[in-house]
Amino acid sequence: MKWSSGCPNGFYNSAAYLVKRFIKSHTQIIGLSLATLGQIIIRFAGSNITMIIIGWTVASLGRGITVTLPFVMLSDTVDYGEWKNGVRASGFLTAVGISFCIKLGAGLGSFIPSLILGAAGYVANAEQTSQSLAAIKFCFTWLPAIFFAVGAIILFKYVKYKKMKARLDRN
Repeated sequence: MKWSSGCPNGFYNSAAYLVKRFIKSHTQIIGLSLATLGQIIIRFAGSNITMIIIGWTVASLGRGITVTLPFVMLSDTVDYGEWKNGVRASGFLTAVGISFCIKLGAGLGSFIPSLILGAAGYVANAEQTSQSLAAIKFCFTWLPAIFFAVGAIILFKYVKYKKMKARLDRN
C-alpha cells in the first residue's frame, strides 16, 4: 500500500465504493465527518500512540474520500448551470471551481494557522511558551476539524440540488 499525503491509496478508492452505495454529496459528508472525528480523536488521545494512530487513520480515510469527490461533483455543477442558464461553462467552472479554489484553500491553509501562531507568540527555532504550544495543538487538531465540519454543513445545501437532479435529467 503506497502512502501519499498521509493517506494510503486504498483510502482514495473507498470513495468509489461509497459513491456506488450513496449519492456523491452524502459520500462527501461522510468523508468530512470521518475527517472531523479523526481530528477529534487525535486531540483527545494525549500521548496514547495507539489512539493517535487510530485517529490519524480515521482522519486519513475521511480526507481520502473528500479529496477525490470535488472533481467528480464538478460535472454536476456544470449540468446544473446548463439547465438553469442554458450555458455549459465547464472550462470556466473548472478554472474557478477547482484550480482557483485549490490555490485559495492552500493559501488560507497556511495563512490562518500563521495568524493563530503569531498571535500566540510562536517564535521559530526557539523554546515555545505554553500559549504557543496550545496554538500548535489547536492548529493541528481543532482547526482542521472545524473546517471539515463547516464543509459538511455546507454540503447539505448541495444535497438539496441532488434532490432536483431527477427533474433536471427529465428536462
